[in-house]
Amino acid sequence: MFDIIIRNGLLVDGTGAAAVTGDLGIQDGRITVVGNLRDAPAETSIDAVGLVVAPGFIDIHTHSDLTLLVDPRGLSKIMQGVTTDLIGHCGTSPFPVSAQWGDLQRSQSNLGEHIDWNWTDLAGYRHTLHERGVGMNVAPLVGHGSVRSSVVGFEDRPASADEVRAMQRLVAEAMDQGAFGLSTGLSLPPSAYGDTGELIALCQAMAVYGNRIHACHMRGWSGLHLQAIAEVVEISRRSSVPGQLAHMAVNDPRHWGEAEESIVICEQAVDAGIDVSFDVYPYAASSSGFSQCMPTWSQSGGRQALVQRLRDPDKRAGIRAAMETEGLFRGWPWLWDRLMVCAVDDERAKPCEGMTLQQAAEHLGMEPLDAALTLMDWDDGKMHIIFFYRTEEDMRTFLRHPFSMVGSDGLALMAGGVLGTGKPHPRSYGAAARVLGRYVRQEKVLTLEDAVHKMSGKVANRLGLTDRGRLAAGMMADVVVFDPETVIDRAAFERPHQYATGIRWVLVNGRMVVRDGAHTDVLAGRVLEAN
Repeated sequence: MFDIIIRNGLLVDGTGAAAVTGDLGIQDGRITVVGNLRDAPAETSIDAVGLVVAPGFIDIHTHSDLTLLVDPRGLSKIMQGVTTDLIGHCGTSPFPVSAQWGDLQRSQSNLGEHIDWNWTDLAGYRHTLHERGVGMNVAPLVGHGSVRSSVVGFEDRPASADEVRAMQRLVAEAMDQGAFGLSTGLSLPPSAYGDTGELIALCQAMAVYGNRIHACHMRGWSGLHLQAIAEVVEISRRSSVPGQLAHMAVNDPRHWGEAEESIVICEQAVDAGIDVSFDVYPYAASSSGFSQCMPTWSQSGGRQALVQRLRDPDKRAGIRAAMETEGLFRGWPWLWDRLMVCAVDDERAKPCEGMTLQQAAEHLGMEPLDAALTLMDWDDGKMHIIFFYRTEEDMRTFLRHPFSMVGSDGLALMAGGVLGTGKPHPRSYGAAARVLGRYVRQEKVLTLEDAVHKMSGKVANRLGLTDRGRLAAGMMADVVVFDPETVIDRAAFERPHQYATGIRWVLVNGRMVVRDGAHTDVLAGRVLEAN
């Protein structure tokens, strides 16, 4: 007697192999049989005629670290078939937390006031999630910014030799506790304050652990995208740690069309024996805090220190002047009509949500740069922006390439409560479904098998997840069943809090978390450990 049999589905196994029609037998949380189970009994049978059966999707780039402590179901991800999130990206993980800098570390998060944050390391974070329950699997990275702030604080200065050794010990501790690698956020303080030598040293500290990755948000300021890729390649070359280039894109209009040039650097590295790959999400816009547009030195000391500088007229004038040559848009005219305010907390700033900064400036009667700095002041330095500064053509070039995997750069959100506020990037609700609906069915940029591979087996291989990412006997039963004719993202920039459609059933560790398109409130996930 099987616990669950999924019958007569189109099995896309996650390896890239051609789909075949068949059945899937599940028992005790694992796939036990793939084949013909026509006469076999089961406690639950799912009729998958006309539907695709695939491994649960593994999102290789997410920021769900704390949102899963607010709503453990992970609705925006589960409802598009994502069963595992790789968290801790862009240099920021919720551990380690130091005794000296802990209060400052916690204060940098927009969600800190909504959770009981009492852990200090990955083991404590894992215990907290397991104690509360979690609706999807979580694979953690340790963030360079979190490691650096635990040792150096948030100061804009080089680390001493002793501090580098202390950071190496924290990286090794996270690896011992099952972290899947190290993330860096090299245009985001405090990670941005680390030089290449520091990053090589930290990667060397985890090289002995085998298949752990360096997932890098590069120093991709305007015009520097090729140099940024080269830095990551050099770190991998000198540390022997696989490099994962995060959310690959060309963000500078002066360089649109240079996706191929970016990829060539990766191809040359691989030809030279250096392990490099990249991930991409299927949108021509990105999103982050507006602070990324500001000089890194202005953020020394943390978010509150930035706000205090903005409230000092002389320092604010210095920041304003420097933003013409430093920060994300160094060296080219600001595209104020392409930057949209997507999330603010301050009531004075709330009317500007959904406006471009050009529109916000007109609303406030200011120049656009002054309006942006005023909104940052009002919102205590937390304002988030959507950047419409990419092209579909570049994105598709990255998406098609054999090196690429799909990551959302999103969070597990929900359409309601504190996680359902503002106008966040729709990637949190739609990235995986958008690949299947738009780029497979509608535009045929990818085959179905290739798309599923880039969202399951290929990612599992990258992370060393030997028991997930494929439909095969012995694999954990993370499974998604979807309608290939209707699956699509519904989230839009104007109305982002919309769940994907066409996802019919989702299993996490063999338990039903989505039944016939509705969430069951079952919390079947776990915090995974690297081997």
